[in-house]
Amino acid sequence: MAPLKSRIYAFFSADGVESDGVWLSIALTVGVAVYLSYLVIYPIPAHGAGLYLAIAEQISRHGYRLPETIPHYTAEGVPFAYPPLMFYVIAVLRDAFSINPISLTRYLPGLITIAYLVPYYYVAKELLESPSQAGGATVLLAITPVMLKWHLAAGGIVRAVAFLFVLTGLFTGIQTFKEKNRRWLLPSIGLFALTILTHPVYMALFGLSYLLLVGFFDRSWRGVGLGALVAIGGIVLTAPWWWHIISTYGLSIFAAAAGTHDGLGGGIARLLDSFVDPLMSSTQWPFYFLAVAGVLYLVRDRRLFIPVWMVLTGYILSQNRFLYIAGAMAAAAFVFEVCLPVIRDQMEDDIHRRYIPLFLLVLLVSSVVGFGALMTTDSEPIEDRMETVLPAPYMDKHDRNAMGWVKRHTPPSSRFVVLGDAAELFPYITHRTAL
Repeated sequence: MAPLKSRIYAFFSADGVESDGVWLSIALTVGVAVYLSYLVIYPIPAHGAGLYLAIAEQISRHGYRLPETIPHYTAEGVPFAYPPLMFYVIAVLRDAFSINPISLTRYLPGLITIAYLVPYYYVAKELLESPSQAGGATVLLAITPVMLKWHLAAGGIVRAVAFLFVLTGLFTGIQTFKEKNRRWLLPSIGLFALTILTHPVYMALFGLSYLLLVGFFDRSWRGVGLGALVAIGGIVLTAPWWWHIISTYGLSIFAAAAGTHDGLGGGIARLLDSFVDPLMSSTQWPFYFLAVAGVLYLVRDRRLFIPVWMVLTGYILSQNRFLYIAGAMAAAAFVFEVCLPVIRDQMEDDIHRRYIPLFLLVLLVSSVVGFGALMTTDSEPIEDRMETVLPAPYMDKHDRNAMGWVKRHTPPSSRFVVLGDAAELFPYITHRTAL
């Protein structure tokens, strides 16, 4: 029994839990638990992806050629200048395997949110140089509500995939610029091209992150040249798509897209939106507080890459979810390097000290249980409960019944004014125009 006890103590000691397999398994288990909780609570996907599904439908109807417009979304339809990769994937899954597209938006994003935890862990491990801190950061990312809102919900069928490409590209970029390993250059180019073909905001995240990798880890002419090759290679590989878009709509359509969702950059107001508003959010502030504490600690310790990365992504991209890519890493550094040593120093018994990481694991698992409890409590209507963690579904069974009635009892030329979030799914389900 004594050897077994000593092995158990070693496993749960502060120095013992430094195994990639252990920490990555913990993070993936948490990700799976969150995903299963979501499926139990949401019979209809959170948020909505009606336009995405309508695009995939039009691609299928056009024989897998790019359509010029997506009909029924406004009187004139929507010009199709979106990065097309995932819409082709949806169309293939729909046509080849007869998968219900709405079911696809319920199940696939969650699987991708679990998958992207793997590259995130290895990126965090490279930057924090600690498996335990990387594991803690990955668990935090897996349960951060604003990340789940945009990746686990229906729209994650595009956004979560783009995030997977970005995180994998960050790992290959770290190998290229930090570890000076040129063999990772071609994968970096390919991943940048895939990101361009998936989502424009994540393309900007990819490019900004690579500029920082070059600036911090390889400021030589060689590093600048490799960074330029990634950018040029990605642009060249995607030329058939963007050249078609420019030929069809003109270059101005990309400028118009860059101005949506608050655009890129922007003055003092952007500072308030990006770095003060998260404190006002009932679901964000605990994660944001830990991230800011970690950033201040890392700045004091003169480890500047993660703080600069968090500040620039938050300011330039103005999407709060991007704060927590670097923010979760900063938070993990703060917890493991500041909080845990303080707790350990207060314990006189060495045996009790060894159980600190076990206590941390229990705390992290408890947070997942709390996540589920928050969504399943009976104290308020289900729509309000879900909105505290994820946005409510854009339609319920009554909306769906109404849309079914419209499709059966109105002529295809009918036009409607649809109020509320259901308007995003109405044209796709009814094949009627929403003005």
